[in-house]
Amino acid sequence: MKTQLSLVAAALLCVIEPVHAFSFNLSQANTQQLDKSKWQCRRCLGASSTGALGISLSAVSTNDAHVMNRFGARDGANAGVNANAQFKDKSDDSLTLNAQQLGMSSGYGNLLYSGKSLTTDLRYSKLRTNTDIAKTQYGFDGSNLVATNAPLSVALEQRRELIGLGLAYQDTLYSLNWRTFADYSHESKNGYKKSSVLMFKNPVNIAAPVDTDTQKLAAGLDLSGHDWGASLNYQGSLFSNHYTSMNYNDRGSLQALAPDNQAHQLSVSGQYRLGRTRINGQLTQGWLYQNESHFVDSLGVPSGITHANGEVQTKGVNLRLVSAFDRIRFATRYDFAERDNRTPGFIKPLLSIDDLSGVATFNTAPDLKRHRYGVDFSKRITSAVTQELGYAGNTTERSHSVRETSVENALWARTRLNISDNLDITLKGQFEQRDGSRYQATKSSSSEDNALLRKYYLADRDRTELKLDVDYSPINNLSLNANLYYAFDDYTDSEIGLLDAKDVGYDLNANYQLSGQLSVHAFIGQQQIDSEQAGSQQFSTPDWQYRVSDTFGYAGIGANVNGLLDDRLSIGLDYQFNESASNTQVSQGTPYGDYFQWAHSIHAYSDYQLSERAKLRLDYRFERYYDTDYSTVETSTIPGLITLGDLGHNYNAHLLMLSITYSL
Repeated sequence: MKTQLSLVAAALLCVIEPVHAFSFNLSQANTQQLDKSKWQCRRCLGASSTGALGISLSAVSTNDAHVMNRFGARDGANAGVNANAQFKDKSDDSLTLNAQQLGMSSGYGNLLYSGKSLTTDLRYSKLRTNTDIAKTQYGFDGSNLVATNAPLSVALEQRRELIGLGLAYQDTLYSLNWRTFADYSHESKNGYKKSSVLMFKNPVNIAAPVDTDTQKLAAGLDLSGHDWGASLNYQGSLFSNHYTSMNYNDRGSLQALAPDNQAHQLSVSGQYRLGRTRINGQLTQGWLYQNESHFVDSLGVPSGITHANGEVQTKGVNLRLVSAFDRIRFATRYDFAERDNRTPGFIKPLLSIDDLSGVATFNTAPDLKRHRYGVDFSKRITSAVTQELGYAGNTTERSHSVRETSVENALWARTRLNISDNLDITLKGQFEQRDGSRYQATKSSSSEDNALLRKYYLADRDRTELKLDVDYSPINNLSLNANLYYAFDDYTDSEIGLLDAKDVGYDLNANYQLSGQLSVHAFIGQQQIDSEQAGSQQFSTPDWQYRVSDTFGYAGIGANVNGLLDDRLSIGLDYQFNESASNTQVSQGTPYGDYFQWAHSIHAYSDYQLSERAKLRLDYRFERYYDTDYSTVETSTIPGLITLGDLGHNYNAHLLMLSITYSL
């Protein structure tokens, strides 16, 4: 049977014409010369099933709910369903089932039916995350903050649930292939998150409620012919928040929460291929609306204004051309994006924050236009050397901004060296420069800024970047990979703000198949980002600086042995360590306190083949986790500052999971 299928595949490859765009069938193959009298496939005569179904039972032991983010299961007993199976009937229609820990704190499930013309997709996912247990002096009764006699314990936990349904239908009309589809999803999110308000002129940290729904709809029509394809698509979303604001007695609204809003987008795209040249294009038009009546301070808007009447329109153009000739590949691209804010502007007094209180300013609606363009060349110089060159540009226009036009230009080069069958090296270098129109502070954009301050995403900048990738296999069954990178940002004309930043790192990986049964692997990596900033305490020239050093590191090792107990048992063990830290040194004053995190993780597992179809798996996971943040303090430790308590973590966690799967 395998020999027959291999001969048929080879014959088809010899007679099929070049693949056409948007065509994924053999209807255009020239098969008239084939002798099909002996073709047969006994397994295709009836229904079939492949894959596996299973269930997992686990027990988690920990004193910190944060482990749920790492294990996907919370403290105590948990059960979940796992699946990766496909069922086919005689007509080759199929039903595919995928699931991972479905039923636990975090998991997903997907059911896909695929017929000759109709495809349906039903999916469900659940994600539960926990930050910490907060201590708050204010509860929430649905609309108002309520002071309590004693601190309340509130889990800063958010739960997401998503259910979606997709339908697609495809067919062929004469030589035209067409497909239409629609996809709908609904996601709910609820729980509590960290927030803060200003109460009695003092900062107050609170546990803000979360209860939102997001509905998304996508639909479209795809058409394709011999060398072309076209699509018409719609995407839309509706967001609703069950909480509109947080109030406090006669003070009214302290904080307006995320308002209900909606977004819609239409797009038309096409592709055409002429020989070895391919052209792609897309046009988009979008609308965003927000028309809620909830304001932080109703006295801050003119009389008669009851709703936001927020409206933003977006436009986009995307063009691509790729061509190949004489061992050279050429590509060029252009993108245009426009954001037209049509929200009305109002005259309103500023909030009483500092000595600027009482000054009237115009509430402007900022607009944005962005042009992105580039060109790439790739040439195979020899069988072992490929050279690539490229240019990328970006021109952005912003209204009512301290810099209304910024221009970025980047040149890059990449060399690929295939030195031998077991050694590949890739080296890339890039230089990027940003400048633009005159930088100036205006009352409508940044009346509180120092005239010497430069915002880092608008300031003049020179960026140099280098990357090196090496893949090496010195002997059979041993593979080594190294990735090194370096980047330096120099904010050449900034006196106050970010002055420079350096990003250096590496990643090393090794895999070794010691024998047919034993394999080992190891990895290590580190990244360090150093940045220097300057400020002015006197609101004039720079008079102090601080330097921030952020480091991230990880390392791990593991092994796997299979083929034990007459090829029924395989076992594995993995260890991983990761850490991150931030250190801030100030030229005047004491350095900032500790801010770091580290974790040790162990994962041991074994698979045992109970029978031809049944398999038993045992997993054990252990984690030692610790983090600390100098900026978090206990409730009411500092006079006038009400916090949520120390939100650090320090725990040991164990997970034991038993899984049984049955192969179909």
